[in-house]
Amino acid sequence: MTSLSGVRIFIAGGNGFLGSHIVDQLKGTDNQIFAPRTLDLFDFRKLEDCDYFINKAKPDLVINCAAVQGGIGYHAGRQADLFLDNILMGINLLTSACKFSVPKFVNIIPGCAYPGYLEKDELNEEDFWAGDVHDSIFSYGFSKKASIVYGKALYRQHGFNSIHLVLANLYGPRDHYHPDQSKALAAMIKKFYEAKKNKLPDVEIWGTGKPIRDWLYVKDAAQGIIRSAEVYNSIDPLNIASGVGISVADLAKTIKKAVGYTGKIVFDTSRPDGAMKKSFGVKKMKAELNWLPQTPIDQGIKEAIAWYEAHQS
Repeated sequence: MTSLSGVRIFIAGGNGFLGSHIVDQLKGTDNQIFAPRTLDLFDFRKLEDCDYFINKAKPDLVINCAAVQGGIGYHAGRQADLFLDNILMGINLLTSACKFSVPKFVNIIPGCAYPGYLEKDELNEEDFWAGDVHDSIFSYGFSKKASIVYGKALYRQHGFNSIHLVLANLYGPRDHYHPDQSKALAAMIKKFYEAKKNKLPDVEIWGTGKPIRDWLYVKDAAQGIIRSAEVYNSIDPLNIASGVGISVADLAKTIKKAVGYTGKIVFDTSRPDGAMKKSFGVKKMKAELNWLPQTPIDQGIKEAIAWYEAHQS
């Protein structure tokens, strides 16, 4: 249960995968929630649209979950579009929130904004500026990183209060399952589910299976974001993560078992791995928020599969 009370909260991307779970966790409180839809013909890439909606809502808090993104394959051939779309949304929302004196802005940053070539067991906040983002997602990762720079500039010039939360890879109900846009975990759920349904002898997984990733259940992520909105007020980035790494190979085995698929796993080593290790330190998160995510990955995967099965046409 959140301690936010009587707050007007504007959630950009509030109808998306992550944003919808934040909205869910705020339902039943005495807060007023504003989550405009792109279906209503507004566009956060346009400053005038950001100005209109933020001025109309007059929020006490903005949570920016708006993003155009996908897995590694989604970025190929879209690098310039992804950079422009995401940097415009981030900069325009921050600009409007500062212009209309919003007391607090929560900016959601993907873990791929971290340096992509650091050989460390875990990535901590002090590593955030220590190198280039990985080339496989360079334009998207840098566009999100740039919004932190802008937030810091607004803080120094205008005293504007923005916080920047760096999230691990998300998974769970309402994830993206379209093959062009899904990330590794969702793509595997779809592949194993379809392979079982169609009695296929094997499932192909991109890469070597060796990369390590930190997977955060989306409902835990929403809880961590709300908790940060309540208590965290530093301009410095803060990890929101499970703190536990799992290899692609072990993840595939876990999903295979949960789906009940009995065929073989085949790794296509001609496909890219991306960064080889990306697990996030959570010491600062635990200290600042007095909070840790509670959903074991086995349980989260079962819930994600149940949602996927229930939403097959």
